[in-house]
Amino acid sequence: MARERYLLDVGEDTIHTGVIELKTKKDKAKNWWYYNKRILLFVAIAAAVAFSWIYSVVTKVDPDYTVGMVTSFNLPSEVTEELERYLEPFCEDRNGDGKVKVVVSSYVFGDFSTSQDYQLYQAAYTRFAGDAAIGSCMIYIHDEDGLRTLGDGAQGFFVYNDGTPMPDGAVDFENASRPWSEFAGLSDFTAQGNELNNWTPEVVQELCKRLSVSVRTPEGMVEKDEKLKSYYQDSVKLLERLEKGERLSPDNDPE
Repeated sequence: MARERYLLDVGEDTIHTGVIELKTKKDKAKNWWYYNKRILLFVAIAAAVAFSWIYSVVTKVDPDYTVGMVTSFNLPSEVTEELERYLEPFCEDRNGDGKVKVVVSSYVFGDFSTSQDYQLYQAAYTRFAGDAAIGSCMIYIHDEDGLRTLGDGAQGFFVYNDGTPMPDGAVDFENASRPWSEFAGLSDFTAQGNELNNWTPEVVQELCKRLSVSVRTPEGMVEKDEKLKSYYQDSVKLLERLEKGERLSPDNDPE
């Protein structure tokens, strides 16, 4: 009875149902944004990632040549990038995309007296073996210590200077390589850069004098694959141009 007295003459609009009414468009938009902003953020991120991937695929330039560099020391990226640009005028547009692109793939095989050094050696060897298996490199620039450390991985891997392939297990690399200085197109290579620090152009030239150039053997996978065979033949022609210092694109002369 008491409860009925308290509710007597109370208007209907004073009893609330707990439901919030959105009376204006602004309130409705604010409410919609509150419940959907996470979804929109996820969609925006996914779209950005997809656009970035598509852009990288569309604008990616496949290399016409990949040159392997097997060394016992780690060259700064500025040096290898400069070497890539330097080699381009000697190269053909093999894939017909209207651009000449050269990539220098570096494999460092230094002293692995510590466990960390050995892990770096294993990582470099894995990349070297993988690239060799698919035939990405036909020309290799190297120093004596780098090949010696690589060891079994380079047995019988190159062609002798007379054009005959090294037999399996052979490690007489001196007969399957030619000094950097014998290539007129390489003799004046140097590198400039603000981030070279102790690697001055003179130091780079001195290190290059320690390097030699070899060609991998075409026996096995290369001679069985027509595309790789063509790539091998073009790589041999590239070396001939480097030996003579003949640039195919004089207008792009790096000098």
